[in-house]
Amino acid sequence: MLDLVAAETGHAAQADKRHPANLPRSALGDAGEVLDVQAKDAYRRRLAEIDDDIEQARSSGDTERAAQADAERDFLVRELARAFDLGGRDRRAASASERARASVTRAIRQAMARVGEHHPQLGEYLSRTIRTGTHCAYCPDPRAPAGWQV
Repeated sequence: MLDLVAAETGHAAQADKRHPANLPRSALGDAGEVLDVQAKDAYRRRLAEIDDDIEQARSSGDTERAAQADAERDFLVRELARAFDLGGRDRRAASASERARASVTRAIRQAMARVGEHHPQLGEYLSRTIRTGTHCAYCPDPRAPAGWQV
């Protein structure tokens, strides 16, 4: 990813060993884990409590309280998901690789949206078959080959 970002921004790796593209990822620094151990534990405890809150609110017919608890639960689940990568490892905040991943993902999504403006069918196909993240991939469904005519 870092190579893609460097190429896109015109900052190709220089011969200087101190250039960010030539350093190991760990040497580029970050702001630590997205959520520390205490925060993750607190979020997990609150999730268990929220499930009880939702059940009580629904059984008593308090739809407003149930909706608020559902919204809080969704927030906590998103935050916990954001704290881990797909391999279950702690995600590092403000790391060079995370910034590169987000930048490349954003650029690919914008390009697919522009394609979709001019060719909606192709845009939809690309949104179903392009995967972004730590690694990017084109993953067409082998059971449904695309039959494009140019």
